[in-house]
Amino acid sequence: MGMLMNNDDSSSSRTSMHPRPQVLASLPLLVYEYEDHPNATTRMLIYSLPERSIVYTHNSSRPQMMMMEGNLSFSTPQGWLVILGQASEASIWHPLTGETITLPPIHGDHRIPDSCKCLLTRSSVAHPDCAVVLLDVNDPLMWFCRVNGGADRMWVQHAYDIGDHYFPEEFRTPSTPTKNVVDDVAALGGKLYFRFTESDQDFMGVFDFDFHGHTPAVEFYEFDVSEEFNLKFPEGVCSASIHLVESMDELFAVCIFYVDFDPTNISAAHIFKMEEICDEEPVAWHRVDDIGDRAFLLTGTNMSTWCSASTNNLKGNSLYFLGHLVAGHRNLCIYDIQEQSMEIVQVHDQEDMEIVRTPPYWINVPPC
Repeated sequence: MGMLMNNDDSSSSRTSMHPRPQVLASLPLLVYEYEDHPNATTRMLIYSLPERSIVYTHNSSRPQMMMMEGNLSFSTPQGWLVILGQASEASIWHPLTGETITLPPIHGDHRIPDSCKCLLTRSSVAHPDCAVVLLDVNDPLMWFCRVNGGADRMWVQHAYDIGDHYFPEEFRTPSTPTKNVVDDVAALGGKLYFRFTESDQDFMGVFDFDFHGHTPAVEFYEFDVSEEFNLKFPEGVCSASIHLVESMDELFAVCIFYVDFDPTNISAAHIFKMEEICDEEPVAWHRVDDIGDRAFLLTGTNMSTWCSASTNNLKGNSLYFLGHLVAGHRNLCIYDIQEQSMEIVQVHDQEDMEIVRTPPYWINVPPC
């Protein structure tokens, strides 16, 4: 039926920074931002996963909140898009309802990069302590702001330290990072959970946000990882990528294994579920073979999200992710967890597509 653009005229008690925008349909959507040639106007190609087709390519019909010149949009695993506009404006926008919530302005001393990981700390923006968090992908910096709270809200910049970035000295360049940054990350119960490695040892890290003092603050905790989660590579496998996924108030880790360091040659995928953290005990993870009527949607930039498979015309108990190092990020991999088999779908045919600002990302609203 194609992607729908509808005007929603229903009233809302929330403050709107702009007139109510159009909304999207046919979610989940996979979004590519690209340029036809250097310094050209950024364009978008949007692929509908339920329809298995490109449903939108023309800038002229882009939803209002995504087409305003100078706006930056960051998709979150919770479904809302964070919109940073000119003149320090900031808001979050819901792609299905069109609801817009105005955030405090971002002042000049907060220089937000064009490419960030972005999350909400709660699945519902109605929670009084739900916050927007932006994570710099290059430096150990974050910016966060509570969604609710009126004039008392503010953006806070926080520098964190999760150890030094290991890189063989002979391969270092002046641009090689020296400090670890948060990579795979997910939000659960108001906190951010992430994995990191220091001195060849794996840890789970937690950022806990506190909005009840005079100034908003964030605390960092680290925990050892239980033996169950120490990756045992299958025979012939040399590397793996890990994605954290929050789904139905549970935290999962998806490990995708590659043969001979070849990111185009996928050997297997294992899924672990995190048990409740108990004080200073190592974080316990247990292997699971069935996620039910769910599809996990994985990417590197806006982390990972999930949806109901049956209601979106998708295969249940499955993983959807883009194959690495394929020209134009064209190959969508669909991995059946039970059968341990994979289908590859070509999203588009533009081998020379020049991806800009950020790798392809999902726009998806998980079930409540």
